[in-house]
Amino acid sequence: MITPEELIIEMMPFADELKVFCKINPSFQKALKIIYFDRFITLQVITTSYSPNYPNDEVIGIYVYDYGLKKPQFKQDFIVNKEGKKKEFILFTGLSDVVDNKFVRHINDFLATYGKGGYYVNAHRPKFEEFTGILKKRAIKAIRLAERRKNDGHIRITPQYAEEIYRKLKALKEQ
Repeated sequence: MITPEELIIEMMPFADELKVFCKINPSFQKALKIIYFDRFITLQVITTSYSPNYPNDEVIGIYVYDYGLKKPQFKQDFIVNKEGKKKEFILFTGLSDVVDNKFVRHINDFLATYGKGGYYVNAHRPKFEEFTGILKKRAIKAIRLAERRKNDGHIRITPQYAEEIYRKLKALKEQ
């Protein structure tokens, strides 16, 4: 049976290899902000880029809305697909308590390595005003959902409900 956390990852626009990597590396999965829906809302959008410092490494940006703060804000963590081979991934996050230095590192390490030379400046805390297109639309939806959650609470997703949603998702993908 799929867990609510696994369902969230399954619904992300990640490569299948990254989804499998999450399953076999629990510390990596637990470090993803997107699975903590009582504090973060995923925008269900990723971006990809390449730092000139390591041009063979694909940088995947994951956007979330942190509505658990007194002053909610958007955040972006980064997953690096080492050499673009989809075999080894490293997550860079601002959540220091989940850093394991193997597959999960602090965002400051990312900025010092991939951001050296001024790249990715302010990328970890993007501003709503900077968003365009689908990212802006998803950001607006996240803000509205956060307001509803603050006012009404959020639905607790049971494993049974997660499994039901997963079956429907799989059926849609097979069409």
